[in-house]
Amino acid sequence: MLNSLQQRVVRLFALAIISALTIAIVSCDRRPGEPVSRSEMWLGTVTSVVIHDSRFPSTVLDRVFERVEEIQWRMTINEPDSEVSLVNAAAGNHPVRVSPDTFEVIEMSLAYARHTNGAFDPTIAPLVKLWDIGSESERVPTESEIEEALSFINYTLVELNPDNFEVYLPVPGMALDLGGIAKGYAVDEAARILKDAGIQHALVDFGGDVYTIGSRPDGNRWRIGIQDPVNTARGRFVGIVEQTGRSIVSSGDYERYFVEDGVRYHHILDPDTGHPARSGLVSVTVQAPTAITSDAVSTGAFVMGLEAGMALVERLPDTEGVFVTEDKQVYLSSGLDGSFRLIEAGGFRLQE
Repeated sequence: MLNSLQQRVVRLFALAIISALTIAIVSCDRRPGEPVSRSEMWLGTVTSVVIHDSRFPSTVLDRVFERVEEIQWRMTINEPDSEVSLVNAAAGNHPVRVSPDTFEVIEMSLAYARHTNGAFDPTIAPLVKLWDIGSESERVPTESEIEEALSFINYTLVELNPDNFEVYLPVPGMALDLGGIAKGYAVDEAARILKDAGIQHALVDFGGDVYTIGSRPDGNRWRIGIQDPVNTARGRFVGIVEQTGRSIVSSGDYERYFVEDGVRYHHILDPDTGHPARSGLVSVTVQAPTAITSDAVSTGAFVMGLEAGMALVERLPDTEGVFVTEDKQVYLSSGLDGSFRLIEAGGFRLQE
């Protein structure tokens, strides 16, 4: 996530651009069939909601973005007084009581750490801070620095007290980073608010973490493009996934990276090696009932690689995946037959 000053600057800039595109919320003031959309900068990205229903409560979008703001300020590590920052500051000293929201996300992050055998690990914060990819201070650390950071990464040490919503990191220097899962949780909360308001046709897109509510207004399934991880120009896709009432999230080495001495270093770090994951994959897309699942599993599966990552996806209930390898081979999980269409212009080949 961006620091607080960067977030405010980017948010003001983005809102100045998108304000002309934001449609009035009151449904009676728009033409029949015209969607209502709203976008704001939260969680270090553009968060957008598009509603296609003809009538809905006029305050629903306010409630969505108030909830997203609440989640950010509880779970960011870029504000010293956030709940996660307070947990990190107390590492090796004392437990910290957090909100039920933050407790739930930490609890779920540990569950997905177990599912992925640590390929997804919420205690990766010391390593993320060391590399600092995406900031002005990004660099390749020394091996001794990486080894020291790795000594603090161990999700099995995190202690939870569900009776009091307390979280304890027992080793000084340990730290949580929920960046790989909090955005998915925010998407799920946004979708929950919309569905509770009776909305039947909507699209939630928080920086590529997508949730589709119901079908498109014409009754057809939503068509979600999977970003071409090689040619990342806008509108270039590996393929199209059709879905209704589900989330879909992609993780790839094209999202944030830097190049040093001719070597490309991307932001998906392997908690085992301390380096950017080199699994032979360039992207993993996961479709699941919840965005928090899609978010965590896409990251974990990317680190695990094709064979282990596909086995994970096949093992999880009602979860599907699209895996793209460095040599442009595309592999689908067993439940995506008939829901995925390859775009052959990119030179990708679908494997049976």
